[in-house]
Amino acid sequence: MNTKIQQTKLNALSAKILHSKGKAKYEMLNNIFLVLTVIVPLLFIIAIYVSKGTTSENAVNIVSFGLSVVLIAASVLSLIWKVSDKIAIHQLGIKNNIYIANECDNAGQLNDAELSWFFRYVAEMDTQDKDTFAKVPDEIRKTTYREALKEFEPGNYTIVCPICGNSPWKFKKGDCQLCGNLTIK
Repeated sequence: MNTKIQQTKLNALSAKILHSKGKAKYEMLNNIFLVLTVIVPLLFIIAIYVSKGTTSENAVNIVSFGLSVVLIAASVLSLIWKVSDKIAIHQLGIKNNIYIANECDNAGQLNDAELSWFFRYVAEMDTQDKDTFAKVPDEIRKTTYREALKEFEPGNYTIVCPICGNSPWKFKKGDCQLCGNLTIK
């Protein structure tokens, strides 16, 4: 049972890391869209005001029209990619996986009924995470696992990958299928 709890904690920490990276990516996109929605109208107003009655008024109107198209395209992309929804999904994933990792530390205090409920909850969260991270490349999965090993026992610098026996703190690209580290010969 102890190995199942440890594996559950590592999975939760890995998923938390992936959710954090995903959330950061979508927040960056959201910020770009937000900046565009502020800058484009501002530039449009300034350009029209400055060029009013000059020979460059027609050119500024064409550029302003182009900027308006960029703003509309950014808004449509934001809707298509459902950026706000994905941020919320990753926030919830972070919260759920932190809860799971913390409960793994307290699993020794749970009775059989509570443990059974906990593993049903973990199975449900794992299903959601697998849907969210179905297309994660192998290299990112290995990097995430190394990061999860580092977080598994904070302050324990002797922790090693159970497959290759190497420390996640001393990474040398290799052939370990779990962490990507160089396998000890």
